[in-house]
Amino acid sequence: MKHEFLQDAEAEYLESVRFYEERQTGLGAVLISEFEHALFLALERPQGWRLVHPSGVRCIGLSRFPYAIFYRVIGDTLQITAFAHHRKRPGYWISRLGRNVRT
Repeated sequence: MKHEFLQDAEAEYLESVRFYEERQTGLGAVLISEFEHALFLALERPQGWRLVHPSGVRCIGLSRFPYAIFYRVIGDTLQITAFAHHRKRPGYWISRLGRNVRT
């Protein structure tokens, strides 16, 4: 299975990495590592994480950072719909569900 970001989700992820790297050198790399670990788990067991929307969107949280990856499986692709901070308004990403995967 492969994975792809929606454009807004990728922007959220990259902005979060920049934010932490600006706060402390190397912390952005730690966030990347945490993201990659959670993504690996989601790719290994895509149906194993909490269903949060009837469209099939599921959620897996990062362990050391207050973020979650929201994703859904479309064919053989895990589509990342949001990389959301726990304090962002819930469900803000729902309007993205009709959009195409970033190319």
